[in-house]
Amino acid sequence: MFLKKQAIRSGLLFVAAAVCSAALFLLCFHLDNKYTQEGPQPHLGTLALTEQDLHDHPVLHFVRGWEIYRGKLLAPEDFVTSIFTPVAPYAPDEYVFIGQYGGFEGNLGDGGAPSPHGSATYRLVVELPSEPGNYMLELPEIYSAYRLYVNGSLLAQMGDPDPESYRAETGNARVGIRAANRMEIILAVSDYSHFYSGFVYPPAFGAAAAVEGMLNSRFAIRVTAVSLALGVGLFYMVVWFLLKKSRDTSAGSFLPLLYASLCACFSVYVGYPVIMTLRQGGLAWYALESIAFPVMLLLAALIQSRVTGFPEKWARLFTAFGIFVCSIAFITPFIMGDNLTVMIVYSDVLDVYSWACALFLLLNAVYGVYRNSFHTTIILIAAVVFAMSLTTDRLLPLFEPMLFGWFSELSGAVFVISIGAVMAREVAGQFHRRLALELWTESARSRMEQQEEQFRMIADSTDKAIKARHDLRHHLSTLRGLLDSGNLDGLGRHLSEYAEATAADMGEAYCANARVNALIGYYAARAREVGIDAEFSVGLPAKQGDGSPALPSDLDLCVIIGNCLENAVAACKGAPPGERRICLKCSLAAGSLVIILTNSFDGKPPVELDGRYRSTKRDDWGIGLASVTGIAEKYGGMAVFTAQGNDFRSEIDLPLA
Repeated sequence: MFLKKQAIRSGLLFVAAAVCSAALFLLCFHLDNKYTQEGPQPHLGTLALTEQDLHDHPVLHFVRGWEIYRGKLLAPEDFVTSIFTPVAPYAPDEYVFIGQYGGFEGNLGDGGAPSPHGSATYRLVVELPSEPGNYMLELPEIYSAYRLYVNGSLLAQMGDPDPESYRAETGNARVGIRAANRMEIILAVSDYSHFYSGFVYPPAFGAAAAVEGMLNSRFAIRVTAVSLALGVGLFYMVVWFLLKKSRDTSAGSFLPLLYASLCACFSVYVGYPVIMTLRQGGLAWYALESIAFPVMLLLAALIQSRVTGFPEKWARLFTAFGIFVCSIAFITPFIMGDNLTVMIVYSDVLDVYSWACALFLLLNAVYGVYRNSFHTTIILIAAVVFAMSLTTDRLLPLFEPMLFGWFSELSGAVFVISIGAVMAREVAGQFHRRLALELWTESARSRMEQQEEQFRMIADSTDKAIKARHDLRHHLSTLRGLLDSGNLDGLGRHLSEYAEATAADMGEAYCANARVNALIGYYAARAREVGIDAEFSVGLPAKQGDGSPALPSDLDLCVIIGNCLENAVAACKGAPPGERRICLKCSLAAGSLVIILTNSFDGKPPVELDGRYRSTKRDDWGIGLASVTGIAEKYGGMAVFTAQGNDFRSEIDLPLA
């Protein structure tokens, strides 16, 4: 019944996350998309803008109607007409919208085969109001070298587009323009070194203040995202260093390092436009950005697998696949040359890898639901959002954000935030358990000191009893003499004095080890208070004899037995009265110290993940059995905990040195 309710709840959560994320992406597509922005658009190489158009739409993105001249690097003089040449010597090959051909703009190489590289010229004429105005033209990255002419003047250049002296350089730029009546924009572009070529991203145009404000807002949003990601990543790097310094080598101790790496990859992926705005240069930064995305997905999958306890063999298989794809992403820019097939295959591999990551993350989340692991809700939502980002990107390919991020960047932000929430709870839990264990150890040490003092007092009483038994024969002789003489008053007084002198509270002995005996006595008293039938058979010697195997330290023995007894007493309280029982047995056999504790409980299976059990006393993972397991492993032994019916069994095997 519980599993059925959990499945229904998770199914509803899956549907809700899919609907909400799809709605978010559709909202971005319609409201933050250069291709769906309202306003006038060029047609057949010309756009007429009135004062009212510029007032209603202070920022426009020139998407459609660009003239393209393939295989040519043209200048303004190539379009000059006169009475002698009333028709321009060159006619456009086509009118295209920016990004129509995926960056290659349909360029044909030798023999008519598509080529990723070459040259092309883009041209657009804009009719403006007669009053001179201050305008701004944004130039996103244009691959990979260009010259910008406005009204016959060279206003901007990046790299060298001439094939004989070609030099690649990319970056985001903005150009101020003062114009009236007519504005001719000519972009002469060459590319011989990049995945894309030519004009890939639609530029923004409008009143200088409006365009400047939009670009600054976009820049601030990305800088904020990068700063937050780097700050959080640095924090978790410090956390990992602290865990490493404390010599914690558990699997969970590496999660902060993985998450810090995830934040770094996200910062590179999202911060690439920031870098290209601050500086212009070659394609090295793009190569770094292209590998950041697949590495980011791999790290997210690794973190999620460790949190949900996904089967190790499948996690390793996917990790190997992810490393293979990341290696391809790293080497492809250096080997692709002018081969279009290599570029297309590389794009297909990344596409398959993205979908494989989405499927793996969804399966991982479903497995977490099945295991009833922590953070199931957050992990499931993040996986669904990422899968929906890929689906939306496939269904709505004509999308380029004006202010915020691409679908993959938005889903990446959701992943970083969601995994950050998971990590915060995991790390807080680790420090909480570490602190609780230290406090418990300190408390146990204090109790042992008190109990050792109590045992010393009991030992003193025992010594007195031995001495009293030794002196008993003298007292018997005295009593016989008094009896024979008929001195009954003297006999009574002597008996009274003897009884007072020899009275002592001997206490109950469970084993010869003083500290363990005192600890068992403490929990035996607690068990009696709540009506638990307790049985103890503890064969621990008082001290190690010469040549005998070395037992674990008294401190470690007390931690093991104390944790087990404390959990047993707490669990027995949930059992019906009359069925509450505890049985502790300790014995030396076959070179090991074997500790077996069986206790009754309410019969509800405890929540378990990777050897850790859900605490019945607080909303967190219990630390008692984890510390028992840690001490057992310290001595090369093991601890096994099993629940069967209404009995919980703890079995600890400690090899003797």
